Amino acid sequence: LVNAHRWLVQNQDAVVAAVARQAPAWSPRFVDERVAERVHAEVLRVVAEVRDDSRHELRASLDRFLASYAADLQHDPATQRRAEDIKVTLLAHPQVRQAVADAGATVRRLVLEAVDDEDGELRARVGAALAGFGARMATDADLQAKLDGWVGDAAAHVATNYSGELTTLITDTVERWDGPATARRIELQVGRDLQFIRINGTVVGALAGLAIEVVARLTG
Repeated sequence: LVNAHRWLVQNQDAVVAAVARQAPAWSPRFVDERVAERVHAEVLRVVAEVRDDSRHELRASLDRFLASYAADLQHDPATQRRAEDIKVTLLAHPQVRQAVADAGATVRRLVLEAVDDEDGELRARVGAALAGFGARMATDADLQAKLDGWVGDAAAHVATNYSGELTTLITDTVERWDGPATARRIELQVGRDLQFIRINGTVVGALAGLAIEVVARLTG
């Protein structure tokens, strides 16, 4: 309703011209234009009323129609057959297929453009959604419990049903590793930690040796 009202406002001249073209040939042009303008104004008024009034009768009527048609689609064989026939006919029409293909290509292009736009709304919305979800993960105990359960179930499912494939993948990957290159990569990743381990080992070893020497001299 909001979009319909906006479209009617933005395309007033086109709507008035389209209505005026439906007038009989013998009708004066200025009369056709006045009638068309009146029709446009009334349609705009009705759309605005329905848009602004959540309890408008047209809304209620549309809701009743949709509810009835939904029930018929679920339970009435005749309605189901008609809907299926319409669907098959539409999908088989070349123009519909082309329209679907064009729409898919357009959506894909728009999504790619939105992703490439660093300041675009899509990136901003996705970033905000991820940040909000991260904040919830850090503070919402119920969500944490659910995520823990999902991760545990997923890990158990993978380990139970794909253990052979995982073992083969890990084995083949490790077998393809080059020893010296792997050692260098590990050194680069955990080099500082290894240095601390070496220092700690040296210190602990020296203290242990000193303690043994002291005990040996005291008891000797």
